[in-house]
Amino acid sequence: MPVYQNKKTKKWEYRAYANDIYGNRKQFEKTGFNTKKEAQDAERELLSLDKVSYCDLSFQELWDNYKQYMSLKLKPQSYRKTISKFKNHILPYFKDYKVKNITANIYTKWQILIEKKGFKHKYNSSLHGSMVTILNYAIKFYGLKENIASKIGNFSKKEELDKNVDFWTFEEYQQFIQVVDDDIYKIFFETLYYTGLRQGECLALTWKDFKEDYLDIYKTISKEKKDGEYIINTPKTKHSIRKIKLDTQLIETLKKLKEEQKEIVGFEESWYIFGGIKPLAPSTIGRKKDKYCELSKVKKIRIHDFRHSHATLLLSAGVPITVISQRLGHADINMTLNTYSHLIPKDEDKAIDILNQIKSKNTLKAFN
Repeated sequence: MPVYQNKKTKKWEYRAYANDIYGNRKQFEKTGFNTKKEAQDAERELLSLDKVSYCDLSFQELWDNYKQYMSLKLKPQSYRKTISKFKNHILPYFKDYKVKNITANIYTKWQILIEKKGFKHKYNSSLHGSMVTILNYAIKFYGLKENIASKIGNFSKKEELDKNVDFWTFEEYQQFIQVVDDDIYKIFFETLYYTGLRQGECLALTWKDFKEDYLDIYKTISKEKKDGEYIINTPKTKHSIRKIKLDTQLIETLKKLKEEQKEIVGFEESWYIFGGIKPLAPSTIGRKKDKYCELSKVKKIRIHDFRHSHATLLLSAGVPITVISQRLGHADINMTLNTYSHLIPKDEDKAIDILNQIKSKNTLKAFN
């Protein structure tokens, strides 16, 4: 293929045929080389690559292809979150860069910019993870030579004082539940508070999932609707698949609710516990919750904070953190500790009392 000098600019250029990112044969040309040798070397590099497509691939082009690929791999809710991360915090910075030109300096500057936004370390890490994943995709499918995100590494973890955990004490919960005058919503709030279930897990429950003394948790409902129907997904992780034991009073409450629903014509075990043929709408649940907060004069918390309230209720009663972790369906105990460790009662004095008792007993034995 020709390598020649532009008569006007006196710069060297090349033209060569290679496959584009879609595998189509096309002509590539590049200008601006100071010497003939530079142009020849660049042409040889283009033609020698097994995968040449990444050479002129912009990050925006990479994202457009990656987005289609991930739509087949991810659950709808995870896909929506991925779209949001890239749209809000990654594409605005990287979209105009050629993928091969994203250097350590460029990536580090982006990390500094993200840190200034004041997000939690966990969210920053998820953004970094998204960059690692898309660049691995570029390596696999478009011949990118290295993953600069992996090379630079994650955001540094700083001490975070605000754990973003809000909850009700048992007294606050009692004050709230006493004003709830709609039975189905009252039982829904009770179930959240006394089981620690996520809202989607609770809404996905059918009467088939209500056993003698526990709830079988193996699915969740996402917030989106598809063709007028809620989307049923498997839980966040395999650890979220679990059996939640129920207290005696909640068991009796659910049994009574089931007997009432059985009186409805067409009742089936496949009906949703909270809603019947269709589950309760999350937006309505939120409005009801806010209304009852105002009536009871307790502070407003999120629906997800019923889960935190359950965990803190058990912690305050001395239930082991391992049991709470299993009950919440956390992947490992560290997740539970990272969320609730600052709420665990400081019982060092109690530990010293126990040590004193042990030593005292042994001392008495020694004298006897």
